Amino acid sequence: MNNLIIRNSRPEDSSSVHRLLCLIADLHKNGRPDMFPNLTSKYTVEEVRERLSMEDNGVFVAELNKEVVGYIFCDIIKEGNGLTLYIDDLCVDPSARRHGVGKSLLDKAREYANLKDCEFLMLNVWEFNQNAVEFYEKYGFSTRTRHMEIKL
Repeated sequence: MNNLIIRNSRPEDSSSVHRLLCLIADLHKNGRPDMFPNLTSKYTVEEVRERLSMEDNGVFVAELNKEVVGYIFCDIIKEGNGLTLYIDDLCVDPSARRHGVGKSLLDKAREYANLKDCEFLMLNVWEFNQNAVEFYEKYGFSTRTRHMEIKL
């Protein structure tokens, strides 16, 4: 995608990012209705705007033809003796998937992690989201820990 730009987010991206967060909420509602029956978004528009208003907020967006089509939320956490870049959320609009947008966002996260002297990239992914699992494995991620559950 020649017109793809990965850039630092800005407060004016809040509505576009929130729209994509709502897509992720729908995925979670469908994948785990027992846990997320009423989820509309992980964050409100105001919470997104607040985060995007912070300097060095760790949020990057993918822009295609001047439209935000993806985002990645990155947080730096201390683990052991070092730092890890935790990918809190990543979403690509369905119309822009399978065109390198997700990979470009992960590449930007990796670049940001290197700039911040992080040793690892880490993320969580739900087992029901097999498309995401396959995407992350193709990028090079592997299972680090496993959360298991039993329905009571």
